[in-house]
Amino acid sequence: MATLADGVCLRSVNGMDDAEPHCRSFVQTWAEAVISQVKQVRQLRLDAARRGRAYERMDGHGPDILDLQKDARTLWAEEHKLVWAAHQAERWVRRLAIERGEEPPPRDKVLADLRNALEHLDEAEFDGHNAVPGSAKDSLARLPDGRISIATGHGRAFGLIDVEELERRALAIVQGIEDEFIQEAESWWIEMNSGR
Repeated sequence: MATLADGVCLRSVNGMDDAEPHCRSFVQTWAEAVISQVKQVRQLRLDAARRGRAYERMDGHGPDILDLQKDARTLWAEEHKLVWAAHQAERWVRRLAIERGEEPPPRDKVLADLRNALEHLDEAEFDGHNAVPGSAKDSLARLPDGRISIATGHGRAFGLIDVEELERRALAIVQGIEDEFIQEAESWWIEMNSGR
């Protein structure tokens, strides 16, 4: 019997080659990470807005500017993690489709370009509250308007990505994987009870 000390392995299903169950597990892993990260981002946005309103009241008992700046940094980093998780989910959905001999779904170009631009943000120039390309080859140049908003508080992550849409996609992915597991369990049960 396996224990947690042995490590928890990915599910293996008879009839699948070695790669498919791993791919399916990574699809589920990253889609669940997106769902979790959306909840985190949503809560941080609410908290930051609440503290921002308290700061504006200037009653001396609320947060100070350092608290607001910390909220902005935390939210920025959590939105970055969300973009990373969503990009990984998309990549693994495509890989799973390829493993199954299916046509992979189209890439979300803005998501892929944003993830790449965030990875190379240290190469950017800055114009107010925006990161802009440092050179024509910079990954920021491929983004809509060729920039990333580095200010937080937008309805969209980095002014580009609809967080609610990422959540809808991830929920659909997880539901699809869970449906597959249910179908496999039903098939197994029928076969085991068929009297063969």
